[in-house]
Amino acid sequence: MSITHSYTRLVAVAAGVTVAFALVLATSAPVRAAALTSAQVSAIVSLLQSFGADAATIANVQASLTGSAPTTPSTGGSMACNASVWTRDLSAGSTGADVMALQKFLNMSAATQVAATGAGSPGMETSTFGPATQAAVIKFQTANGITPAAGYVGPITRTAIAAKCGTTPTTPGTPTTPTTPTGLQGGEGSLASFNELGDIETDIDEGDEDVKVLGVEMEAQDSDIMLERVDVDVVLTGTGSTQIENYFTEVSLWLGNKRLASMDVDEATRNSSGNYSFRFTGLKGIIEEDEEGQLYVTVNAVNNVDSGDVAKAIEVEIPANGIRAVDAVGISETYDSSAFDTTSINVVAATGGDLNISEGDTNPDGHVVTVSESTETTEVLVLAFDLEADDQDLIIDAIPVGLMTTEDDGVDGPVKRVMLKRNGTVISTKTVPASAVLGYQVLFDNLDINMDNGDVDEYEVFVDLNKTNSSGATFATGTTLYATTTGSDANWDVEDAKGDSVTPDGSVSNSGETLVFQTEGISVKLVSVDQDKTTPLGTNVTAEVGEFKVVVDITAVGGDMWIDKDATADADRGGSGSAGTGFQWATTTQSTTGTTTVASVLTASGSTGSDSATGYKINEGSTRTFTLTVSLSADINGVVAVQLTGINYDTDSTASDSTTFYTSNLSDFKTDLLTLLSS
Repeated sequence: MSITHSYTRLVAVAAGVTVAFALVLATSAPVRAAALTSAQVSAIVSLLQSFGADAATIANVQASLTGSAPTTPSTGGSMACNASVWTRDLSAGSTGADVMALQKFLNMSAATQVAATGAGSPGMETSTFGPATQAAVIKFQTANGITPAAGYVGPITRTAIAAKCGTTPTTPGTPTTPTTPTGLQGGEGSLASFNELGDIETDIDEGDEDVKVLGVEMEAQDSDIMLERVDVDVVLTGTGSTQIENYFTEVSLWLGNKRLASMDVDEATRNSSGNYSFRFTGLKGIIEEDEEGQLYVTVNAVNNVDSGDVAKAIEVEIPANGIRAVDAVGISETYDSSAFDTTSINVVAATGGDLNISEGDTNPDGHVVTVSESTETTEVLVLAFDLEADDQDLIIDAIPVGLMTTEDDGVDGPVKRVMLKRNGTVISTKTVPASAVLGYQVLFDNLDINMDNGDVDEYEVFVDLNKTNSSGATFATGTTLYATTTGSDANWDVEDAKGDSVTPDGSVSNSGETLVFQTEGISVKLVSVDQDKTTPLGTNVTAEVGEFKVVVDITAVGGDMWIDKDATADADRGGSGSAGTGFQWATTTQSTTGTTTVASVLTASGSTGSDSATGYKINEGSTRTFTLTVSLSADINGVVAVQLTGINYDTDSTASDSTTFYTSNLSDFKTDLLTLLSS
C-alpha cells in the first residue's frame, strides 16, 4: 500500500518584489511616463509575475512605472471574498456558482490564477471545476501547507480560504496553521500497517443483515487518527442481474463494533461501466494512537433473490485513495486501499433453519427418589436438554416430552403434573390426565419462543408425584420412570424465519437412567471400577488370574437399611434373585471364554459395631462405600469383565432372608474387559 503525500512549498517571492521596488525607487517620484520605455516596464512586470506577485502588487508597480497613481491597498489587506459561499466539498467535475466563486478567489493572486487568458482567467471565470481549477487549488494548498495537495476542496481547504477572506493574508509562501480536529491527541501522524481481515462471508443468505463482506485492519501511528471519508465500490460480475437492488438493500461502514454510517443502495452513484460507488463522509471514526482499528463493510441482503440471480459473483472494494483521515494537528491525507477487495460474493437462497437437540448438563442419572405416603413430592427433575437454533432465526411453538413408567395403571399413577423450564424459568405446566398409559406424551404447546440464529437454550422437565399407595394413594413404591424427547416426533412445532417447518435433529433420553420412587430402600452410586492380572495359581498351574473391582456408595432412604454380606455370581439372574444371594454379579465377554471363580469378596467402609453377622448396616440418610472384588482364573483363553447386577437389602439385620433387590440403572456398573490366558 502507498500513501499519497505532497509537501512541496512555494518559492518565496520577496527577492523579486525587492528588485522591482528598487527599480521604482531609482527614479524620481512620481515617475514620468518617459522615464522608462514600455519594454522596460513589461520586463519588470514579467519578472514580478515569474516570482508569483499578486495582481494588486503588479498593478501598483505598473502604475508607478508609467506615471499613474498607485491603488491604495484596502485596510489590513483583506481579500474581497465571501467564505459563506462554499458549503460543500468541490472536486474535478463539480459545477455551480460556488465553483465560479472559487475561481474568482484563486484569480485574486497571480500565484494561484486559474488561467492567464481565456476561460477561467480574471473576468472570465466559469462554473466548471476542470483541470485548470484543480491545478490552481493545488497551488493554493501547497502555499498554505495543506497536505496532501490533491486539488480537492474539503473542510481543511475551505477553512484556509475562509481565513484568507476574513483576516489579513499571510506572506506568500508561509503556510497557515491547520485546524485541529476536536478530541484527537498527538502530533503529526498517519495510518499504516494495513492488513486485510479474514472474518468475512462469501455466501450471503437472502434476508441476512449486517453481513461482513470486507475488512481492513490499520494502525494509527504517532497520533490519534480520525477517519473522515471512505469510498466503497461494488462491482457486479458474472451472470444474473446488473442491478444492485436485486441483491442488497443497504451498505454500512463499521469501525470495530461501532456503525459509522449506512447508505441505501439507491443512494449509490453508478458509473458508465455499471459499477456502484458509495461515499461515506463525516464519519468521525477515531483510532487511538498506537492502536489498531478494524474497518468493515457490511451489507443487508434482499429477502428474496431471484433464481436467475443466485450465485452472482460480486466484488466489494475500497478504491485507490478511498480512505481519507486526519491527524491531531489537522493534516488530512488519503490512503491507497486498492489492494483491499473481495471477490465472488454470492447472494443465495437462504438455507432452511435447523434445531439441534443435545443432552443438558443437568440431565439426571438414575437414582432413588424418596416419596411420601401422605403428601405430594414436588419438582423432581426427570430430563434436561439443550436446543440450538442453526442457519436461521426460529420460532418454537410446541415441544413434546415422553414419559415411561412401570406402574400398572400408567403414568397418571405416579405423576400428577409436568413442568417445562427454559433457562431456569417455568414456561408451561401440564396436568397428567387419568387416561395416561404406560408410555404417555406431554405436549407443551402455545410456547411462542423466539430464538436467534446461534442461540442455545437450556430446558428441564420436572414432575410432581402423587402419594404412594401404602396409604391408599395411586402408585406402588418401587415404581420407575424415565423421560425422553425425540426430533423425529411430528408434534414438534418449529418454523424458521421464512415460515418453513423445521424438524429437529437429535434426541435426548435417560431410558438407561430410570428414577426409582420408593418410601424406603437404598440409593446406589458408582464410585469406580478396576481390573488387573495377578500371579497364576500354584506352581504347576499357568492360567492367568484376573482381579476385578467395583466400588459403590450406598445411601439408606426412609429408614435404616442392611446389605447382605454375601457376594454371589449369577450370570443368569436377569434382574431377580432369591434370599441370601447378597451382591449379585455376572461376567460379560466379547469372545468365547471360560473362567473359574477363585474368590468373590464384599467389604464395606466404616465401623462394624452395628453390623450383624449377615448384614452391613447403613443408618437412615447415611452413606457407606462398598467394594466388590472378584478373582477369576482362565479355563479357556478369552476376554472377560465383571458387572454388578443387583444388591440384596432389607429393613432389619437379618438381610440374608430378604428377597428385595436393587437393580435399577446398573448397566454402567462394570469393569473394562481383560484378556486372560489359560496356559
